[in-house]
Amino acid sequence: MTGASLSVAVGMHRAAASGLEAGGRVPRVDTLEKLAKVLGVSPCYLAYGADVPCLAQTGTLFADLPQRLSAMRQERGLSRLELGRLSDTSHTFVRMTETGTTVPNIAKVEQLAKALNVSVCWLAFGIGQAELPAGRRVRSDTPPSPDPRT
Repeated sequence: MTGASLSVAVGMHRAAASGLEAGGRVPRVDTLEKLAKVLGVSPCYLAYGADVPCLAQTGTLFADLPQRLSAMRQERGLSRLELGRLSDTSHTFVRMTETGTTVPNIAKVEQLAKALNVSVCWLAFGIGQAELPAGRRVRSDTPPSPDPRT
């Protein structure tokens, strides 16, 4: 499939598609989902390289992202301000995402997922389990304590 035919199939301008192909642009989750459907792959595979099974859907997978984000933020006992700080975004971005005022790009969803310690595929598209497998926990940004033996 050519870039031009792909851009037509998903309803995007050719320049936008070229920017995605060149790596100069990060797609929003809704755009990525459209691309994945046209290409016949899971949006998780296309966005994050995760080979997570995805059943064919009639609706959009990302549509419930605001509800998943809000519920998990509350479950974790975080305010919007705290989540904005932990995810290196902002409380305004968290609020706008939770209310559906904005559709985040895949990089911002990844930041939110890391801050919440949940699967990015689950947060973005509702695919798979929310909780990360035991070996996939997000590491702390805190550097290790100095070794007292040295």
